[in-house]
This record gives sequence, C-alpha cells and structure tokens, in this order.
Amino acid sequence: MRPIFNSKNSKWGIRLLLIVLAAGSVAIWFSRRSSSDADLKAQIDRVRQLTRSSDTTTFSDVVDRTVVRIPAGEFMMGSDTGRGDEKPERSVYLDAFDLDRFEVTNAQYQRFLQATGRTAPPYWTGVGYPIGQTDFPVVGVSWEEADAYCSWIGKRLPTEAEWEKACRGVDGRTYPWGNLWDYARGNVETSEQSAWPLDWDQAWTILKSTSTTSHSRQLQPIGSYPEGASPYGVLDMVGNASEWVEDWYNWSDYTALPSHNPRSSGPPWNHVVRGTPWFDPYGSTSWIQVMSRCAARNSSHETRDPRVGFRCAVSVVP
Repeated sequence: MRPIFNSKNSKWGIRLLLIVLAAGSVAIWFSRRSSSDADLKAQIDRVRQLTRSSDTTTFSDVVDRTVVRIPAGEFMMGSDTGRGDEKPERSVYLDAFDLDRFEVTNAQYQRFLQATGRTAPPYWTGVGYPIGQTDFPVVGVSWEEADAYCSWIGKRLPTEAEWEKACRGVDGRTYPWGNLWDYARGNVETSEQSAWPLDWDQAWTILKSTSTTSHSRQLQPIGSYPEGASPYGVLDMVGNASEWVEDWYNWSDYTALPSHNPRSSGPPWNHVVRGTPWFDPYGSTSWIQVMSRCAARNSSHETRDPRVGFRCAVSVVP
C-alpha cells in the first residue's frame, strides 16, 4: 500500500497543519476580541441606561465596580524619541492591579462631597453638578482631593507607570488604539476648530453647559469614544479629562527610578498629569497629538485645573 506521507507529502502536510493552527489562533484572537468588544459595549450601554433612570446611587455603584484587570508583567515604558522627560525607554515590571475603566464621574464625586463636606469644584453650584452631567467626568479637583476620593472608596490613584501600561499595553504602541494618530478617537481639539479658550475663567463657564455633540468644546459623557479604548479596554485615556496620578513630577527623566513598580516620590513640587484634556490653552493640534501619546508626561501648576480629573486603581493581592 502506498504511504499517505512520503517525503514530499510530509512537507505539504506540515504546511497544512501550520496553516490550520495559524487559522485557529486567529479565530481565537478574533473571538476574544469580539467578546471583549461586546463586554465593553454592554458596560457602556448599562451606564447610559442608569444615567437616563436618574438612579445616581446605582449608577455610582456600578461605575465604581467597573474595573479592568491589568496583569502582572513587563512593558516598555517611556520613549527615546519623545521629550527629554520620557527617557530612557526601558522595560518595566509591574505587579497586577485593577484600574477603573471610566474616569470618575460627577455623580460618584457628589457622594464623596456629601459624606465628607469637602468643597465642590468651581463650576458646581454648592454640591450640585451641572444639570445633565451625571455621567460626565468630574474635573477641577486638586490632587489631594482626588487622592482622598480614591482612599474613601477603598482604592488609590494609579502610579504613572500603571497608567502608561494600561494605555499602551505590552506591544509598545504610541496611542491606546495603535501607532497612527486619529483625533476622532478622543475628545480633543480638531483642526477644524478655532482656538480653545485661553484662560481658566472661560473654561469654567463652558463647563457649566451641557453638550453631548462630538467635539463641541465640552466634556463628554464617559465612554463616548469606545473606538479609543486601550488594549485592556480602558477608556478616555486620550481626551476628555487629563488625569492625576500618584507620582510627583521629577522635572527630569526615568534614569534614577527602579524598573520594578517605579514611583517618583519627589521633589514635592507638582504631581504628574497623564492624558490630554478636552481643551488646551496652547490650542495647537500638533501639540495635542504629541501629548496624546501614552508615553507623554505633564504636570499641573494649578490646585484646581478645569482640564484635570482622575480615575482610581487598586493593587491585586497575589
């Protein structure tokens, strides 16, 4: 009987097997991606449903619990081609942690104010946020207030390294969605718009109005840009609110920081801000493109900045 696999057939058989295995891997990847996209859509739909119901208690509880697990392991942090404070690009190891999928919203922050008696952001009326902004990210809070909120809810601010890994994943991508800039994936200034407001007073006034029109020079509801999700499904890491992180801005680079769970503890001048905001006083689209990179760093000199909000993290106990 003629053998099924002779030397020639064996090569074709191996090739066929490799093709089948590759196809299976692609199918699994697409299946996982589709499942992840479906989960993301379901969570956004749930947030919208709760917003319409006016049940701010349930809304806040649900958003509090909507977190993304960032697994332990190495990733490439920083950039050798970016600004000087991003250097050197290097491999950093982080322990596992959970990160809020969404930025902290007005409704969530309102509970905190009612429980603690702290001062509301300047664009609120008393402890009431602007009408129609239940699911908008809260901004205009100081680092100390953001830190206090995360502690109050049983979490903490993410470190700078944790924020960057959640933004770019482990493949070293430039933006949360990949390596090509696309302003439509986040609530940032577009080239079609005129200059943004150049002083804080104008910004605070704009924050009091509510608009859900894309790129309308206003904060947008959390989850308005699902196409801008990071590899882990974290949203609004480009646009909407810039975000406080735990670290102090060291005015230098990463040379002196460890490669395992790095955290900058000084000098105590300004805390690091990550991610681009809904407006920028520089008003330059090229500047916004540069600062929207996952590796980009910034800090705020303002105690209350109309551009800056936050999200919380929590360590995962092995």
